[in-house]
Amino acid sequence: MYRPRAYVPVLLAAGVLLAGCGGGGGHKATPSSSPPGRTTASPSPTPSYAADRVAAAFLSARDIDPRIKEQPPSTPALKEHAVPSCSLSAIKPAGGPDVKVREFNTSQYYGANYGEIALTYPDAATAAAMFATIRTKVMACPAKKHIPQKRLPGNRIALAHDDTWHTTDETTPGWSHVRGFEKALYAPSASIINVIYRSFDYVNRGNVVLVSMYWERVAPKASGDAITKKGTSLLTKQLGRLP
Repeated sequence: MYRPRAYVPVLLAAGVLLAGCGGGGGHKATPSSSPPGRTTASPSPTPSYAADRVAAAFLSARDIDPRIKEQPPSTPALKEHAVPSCSLSAIKPAGGPDVKVREFNTSQYYGANYGEIALTYPDAATAAAMFATIRTKVMACPAKKHIPQKRLPGNRIALAHDDTWHTTDETTPGWSHVRGFEKALYAPSASIINVIYRSFDYVNRGNVVLVSMYWERVAPKASGDAITKKGTSLLTKQLGRLP
């Protein structure tokens, strides 16, 4: 949100300024672990992904929204090649992964926005450790937090707002998955479109950690359900490309 003043107030829209039987007759049958005619399936091996394969599996603009365009990252964490978390904070990757980042925006005032970061590690153990760190940190985010007004470069001001955050462990076959959901509420005097909903998905499988976030700026009476549903749809589509 921009105003021609000594300082220009903006809404930070996630960087856009603004988941045995025995036989009969005394004869014992040889115990069998599987019924006749069946074989026991072996557990699937832990996958190992090449960084280029992960990058090639990223969603395109047309997979996300017909009006969206890829832009240089503006979300603070993604600009730093870090994992986005509550109140636009960042979790620095550890363990030396290959990092790929992308962001897509429709408008700073309305519409779809999507960001993603992929961390590809040499081995599954290091990736799992990073995912555990992310999970611990996002679970520790405060349920409510007031963000004071802040001056930004270029004679701009990030307006004060109140964030509400919650996380859930999700069941996503083949993947470890934690979801975060945030509502950022600005004063009505700032704009009639004064709410930003952000849906975050943190997932891990094999040697990869993927983090995606989908957000929209909406009117104060709008529900966040549509944003959660869209985030789920995009995550499902994304994971389908990494079998």
